[in-house]
Amino acid sequence: MKELDEFISVFTEKKFDYIQIKKRAFLADSEMIELMEKIREKEGLLPEHIGIFLGEIKKREFKPSLALLELLAEHSDRKVFVNDKAEWLFLCGKDLFKESVTKCNARSGLVLVQNKKDENLGYGRIMRKGRVFAMNLLDRGDFLRRER
Repeated sequence: MKELDEFISVFTEKKFDYIQIKKRAFLADSEMIELMEKIREKEGLLPEHIGIFLGEIKKREFKPSLALLELLAEHSDRKVFVNDKAEWLFLCGKDLFKESVTKCNARSGLVLVQNKKDENLGYGRIMRKGRVFAMNLLDRGDFLRRER
């Protein structure tokens, strides 16, 4: 999946083994892929999910999962670190302000947003417009907001 490979390459040179099912990508080892092939051959069915969901293509754009962001955070230094107050606000869907950033390893583009313990909170795009430092693109609080 070209879009997934391009997204990953922004953050790291590491390659991940994944399988594409329709417009979705899943982290899957060779055993899982082999099992999926057996199911397809024997039952004539194509599973809709396998392994860890990495993201999907929506409107010709790759939308990463939180699991993928977590994997990338382990292999990337393209991060912005925020203070405790900004951590909470970011998890509530807010953008990051300049005064909330304690450290940044990128000058522009996409960044992983981390708290002071280097735990991934989501990701954003550096904007540097007015007080806004980075726009929130996805955060861990998104799941809870959608569950209302």
